[in-house]
Amino acid sequence: MNILEVHNVSKSFKGVRAVDGVSLGLRQGDNLAIVGESGSGKTTLAKMIMGLITPDEGVIKAGRGTLQMVFQDPVGSLDPLWNVRSILKEALWHNRTLSGRQIEEKMASMLTKVGLSSGILGRFPHEFSGGERQRIAIARCLLACPRVLLLDEAVSALDTLVQKQITDLLKTLKQDLGLTYIFISHNLRLVRRFSDKIAVMHQGKIVEQGLMPAVLEAPQHPYTRQLLQAAFYTHL
Repeated sequence: MNILEVHNVSKSFKGVRAVDGVSLGLRQGDNLAIVGESGSGKTTLAKMIMGLITPDEGVIKAGRGTLQMVFQDPVGSLDPLWNVRSILKEALWHNRTLSGRQIEEKMASMLTKVGLSSGILGRFPHEFSGGERQRIAIARCLLACPRVLLLDEAVSALDTLVQKQITDLLKTLKQDLGLTYIFISHNLRLVRRFSDKIAVMHQGKIVEQGLMPAVLEAPQHPYTRQLLQAAFYTHL
């Protein structure tokens, strides 16, 4: 049974079809990459999945509390006027059964899981590197106990070494917490190492999808072949 189902979803802005008849299903434990160039409709699809915008057509089915989203820009997604304690505590506001001490323990434990010290709770976002801010953003999402984490270009603003550190962390968290991922990116080199399934978007449509090795080794759509050529062969 799928944990998330997207049925024939479409969205237009000022007469331009940003997403056009997209369908996909996600099973518990999947690690799906959605790839395509800028303007292909990836982020619009992500926002519809998250309920941030409403589809013009189609249906999206996901369980209540299932989804959390890690955005591309950790600077923009973390309130600069809030310290880490306030940022993380926001994810626990709905849980009225926790005492103040239990909340502190949960936040400290989650910071440890993402590779940070509980001693940072009183500090502010501007005091951290980009990679550290993204770890804080991930910790905030995980405190809400999601089943699916949607990562929208979540490492594209980071340098190559930090990208690897964050993707390695995400792999560990997936195994430890039983998470399911949707990883949105334009970087085929990155998703090849990170995800096991792939959906290729072009002009608002999913033109090809399947297991990562099968799609990369024997692409069926001309656009997929074009992406592969640009990603893996141009600079060889």
